[in-house]
Amino acid sequence: MTFRLDPEEYAALRRVCVSTGARSMSEFAREAVLASVDAGAGARGSLGGDLVTLTARLNELDKVLKSASGLISRVLGSSESGEPEEEELDERPHEFGGAGS
Repeated sequence: MTFRLDPEEYAALRRVCVSTGARSMSEFAREAVLASVDAGAGARGSLGGDLVTLTARLNELDKVLKSASGLISRVLGSSESGEPEEEELDERPHEFGGAGS
């Protein structure tokens, strides 16, 4: 199974994998998919589904906070005060999985 993630989605998935102690992103994705299959197509409230929803919401919140932080920095002029600029993200899509995954 292969799917693409934008840089923010990839970073959010990576954070969740680390925080849950998954050995790899493949392991986490496999467990989330299988938990969803086991819960049934119409069932709500599964842990896998909750984690996917939480990840999506945290990703949205992260985007809003980054945008707000950038606006605040511009208003306060903190980038001119010698503080280091935030490292640029790799904007290329990340491919996850592949043949045999």
